[in-house]
Amino acid sequence: MKRYRLVIILFLFLFLITGCGKKSIIGKWKSTNKKNNYYYIFNADKTCSYELDVARLDCTYEIDDEKITILYKGNDKATTFEYRFKGNSLIIIDDRNNYNEFIKEKSK
Repeated sequence: MKRYRLVIILFLFLFLITGCGKKSIIGKWKSTNKKNNYYYIFNADKTCSYELDVARLDCTYEIDDEKITILYKGNDKATTFEYRFKGNSLIIIDDRNNYNEFIKEKSK
């Protein structure tokens, strides 16, 4: 009986620390666009960056349900996108319904 309780407690603990199966936007995401090589990097402290070839644009972000609002450094107005996860991909949709797919890079 003690072993059974221990297994249940361990399972619940693992379930809680993994975010209950919820996917996280935190990490480095590479665009699947073959024409342009660009990334979004989202950090846990709500900072982010947009990287395109040799250029980098720092930003901050807020998440509200299925929307992500990004304020790029040097801009006065934030941009809001819809976002969702599809399998291992992050889908970001702008206000013109442009669909951008990103794949999360593995941590080194």
